Amino acid sequence: MATPLYVSSGAFIGRRNGFSPDGFFSVCREYDCDGFEFMFYRAWYPELDAMLERFRALGVSFPTLHCDKLIGEGFSSGDPEEYENALSLFRENCRAAASLGSRLLILHLWNGLPSDKYIGRHIDALSDLYKIASEYDLQLTVENVICADRDPMTHLTAIAERYPEARFTFDTKMAAFHDQMGEIVSPARREIAKRIAHVHLNDYGGVPGDFSDLRVLHLGEGKIDFAPFLALLDEINYSGAVTLECACLKDGVLFPEKMKQSLKRARALLAE
Repeated sequence: MATPLYVSSGAFIGRRNGFSPDGFFSVCREYDCDGFEFMFYRAWYPELDAMLERFRALGVSFPTLHCDKLIGEGFSSGDPEEYENALSLFRENCRAAASLGSRLLILHLWNGLPSDKYIGRHIDALSDLYKIASEYDLQLTVENVICADRDPMTHLTAIAERYPEARFTFDTKMAAFHDQMGEIVSPARREIAKRIAHVHLNDYGGVPGDFSDLRVLHLGEGKIDFAPFLALLDEINYSGAVTLECACLKDGVLFPEKMKQSLKRARALLAE
């Protein structure tokens, strides 16, 4: 069976267009994909129900939801009030997913300025996050987010050792930033690979570890050799989906044709 291929709504929404979904609404039906990944933005909490109604009215499917990227920052300080607020925000994300019919969540367990400096606190928080996700019958996956203190593979390994239910979203650009595209295909990381439940497919052209160049590129615009990773997915009988998470918005202007090109390239890569 062909791997389901999704497009991230976040490719068309950002700070430069005031987090308005109008651009996405205008082009989403043009794409030959199997669904969309709903990108949740913090700016939407005050009008969340109205925003969800607008997305549901599109009549397209959102099998996955990418949580508010800032939620994980609430676990860094160790402050009980910030911790409870982060859980409350996560619950709202779960409610949104249930409303849209999503089945899988993608979470930045660590993120932003605090990043992974206090990773132990973030890993501890997963016990509560898994409980909340289960209340909504959602599969929670932790993404291999860029780190400032250590590296994603170290943290995914620690999570897997502690939580038998742990599943991951593997982002190719994030991995390339830490020079871990080769590591994930190594036999030593096979147990981590087997826990991959979702994939973000995007390219990276910068130098590993260079925080001055974090651009998310379209397929073929960077340096990633996708073949070994895609062969790994085939070897482990990967049954999840792939989301194209490549930006189509620059300085507030949409470039929808770019995503059509990446979709064609992704289908070709997955078919090889």
